Parts: sequence; structure tokens; C-alpha cells
Amino acid sequence: MIFTQADGILDLRERAAYLAGHLKEATWLPWEILPESLNELPATPSTLFLVGDKEEIDAASLFLDTKGYKVSGSLVIDNEQTMQQWAKALPEQVVTGSDSRQLWTPTPLLSDWVQSMIEQGMNPKQMTPRLNALDLGCGGGRDAVFLAQKGWRVTGIDQEARVLRRAKQLANRSGASIKFKCCDLKKEGCFPDTQFDLVVVVRYLNRTLFQRIERAVSPGGVVLYQTFVTGVEALGSPKNPNVILKTDELSKVFSGYQIIVDRIEKLKDGRPVASFIAQKPL
Repeated sequence: MIFTQADGILDLRERAAYLAGHLKEATWLPWEILPESLNELPATPSTLFLVGDKEEIDAASLFLDTKGYKVSGSLVIDNEQTMQQWAKALPEQVVTGSDSRQLWTPTPLLSDWVQSMIEQGMNPKQMTPRLNALDLGCGGGRDAVFLAQKGWRVTGIDQEARVLRRAKQLANRSGASIKFKCCDLKKEGCFPDTQFDLVVVVRYLNRTLFQRIERAVSPGGVVLYQTFVTGVEALGSPKNPNVILKTDELSKVFSGYQIIVDRIEKLKDGRPVASFIAQKPL
């Protein structure tokens, strides 16, 4: 069955129709919010299978194609009876209820580090008081929502209002409570005055903030940084040296920290990124 081979099954129908019956492992993402929900999709290139009426499927197919996704097939459901017929034909593949598969993933560097914490007996959900985290340049909110799901109290900051709307939507649909702040980190009053147990910076670089970040990490806290590094210029964007890390730059900035991770990795498209995790002394 072709839909079982796709990276994700998107059900574009209204919620009531989805609850009444949907393909197993499907993700409910109605067409009306899909254009503003790219942060809920897997990374490109990915293959998606669509479920909905013909008009929804045609519109979604065109949109997803422009965003680098491949639609491998579709299931046209014009009414409730059609899905009931499929349930009889595929009794083990059609289910009811509100379950919806999560297709998005956080930054692997972050999820791996959190998992290592849990394996060492430091589960954020069980810690009192709750750990707090700051996500600078949080974008679509995947990392912020992931941390909130894992037990952190999270503040996410980004200057793009449209992007933050997507982040808030992701948080709401994921049941995560996050404090989002829309402001320019280069301007006074944007950067929080409090300290955090974790400061996360992914694909964002503003060297003038290095001292603020260092002060924002509480004693024993951690800074986790991942962004483009020297060499990316030859493979595409970015090319502006102001937003590209130099080799070993972070280890020098946070020289007083205990370095946990300091390596160069490559994204799927081959572009190099610096992955850095360090802990501030108590």
C-alpha cells in the first residue's frame, strides 16, 4: 500500500471527519492551515500522501510541490460513507479517534542531549523547581515545543511575527505552554534579564550577544549552539561572514565552560554546521 511507504500521511479534512475515521499513522493537518504549518512537516525532501476531497488534495499538492515535497499519492474522501467503505476494505489500516502522528522533529543535537540527560537519571519532568530554557531565534518553535514537552519552562524569542504565529500554532496543537516574545534581540529590552538553565541557539548568529548569552546561563547551566561554520560559503547560503561562525570560535567565547560537544557536522544538503554544547561552572 503506497501510503504506508510515505514519510507522512496528511489528512486535510475537518476535525469531525478525521475523528470518525482516518488512516493509521495519519497526521491531522487541515488544508486551511497547511500553508502556515510548514514547521509541522518533516524536513525536505520528504514524500507525503494526502487524504481529503479532490479540491483540497489538488491545492495541497501544488503548494507542497513549490516547497520541495513530493506527493506520492492520495485518497479522495468526498463523504463519511467513502471512509467507511475503506474501513471495511482495510480494517487494520483505518482507525478512529484523535491520535495524530507528529511529523516534525527538533534539532538532533538538542534531542540527543536531552535523551542523554534522561538516561543519566536527570529527567526534567521530575526536577523541582522546573528547569527553564531560553530559545534565541526560535523560528517555527520546534525546539521550544520539544523542550516544553520534555518538562522545561520555555521562553522563545524571534523578531519575525509571522514565524512566531506558526510557533504559537505548533505549541497550541502540541499542548505545550511557552512564553513567546516578538522582538529584535539587537535592541534594548528584548533580551531577558533572568538566568536560564539552558540557552539554545540554532541557525542564528549575532556576535554582539555572546556576552549576554554567557551571563544568561545560570551556574551549572548549559549553552547549546548550532549554526553555520566557515566553509558553508562554497555550498550555498549563507555567504555573509557576519552570520557564519569561525572554526573553534565558540570554544574561545565559552573558554571558561566545560565543553561537552564541539564538532563540525553536515546537514543533509552537505552544508557544515558547528555543533557546540558547554556547561557553565557552578
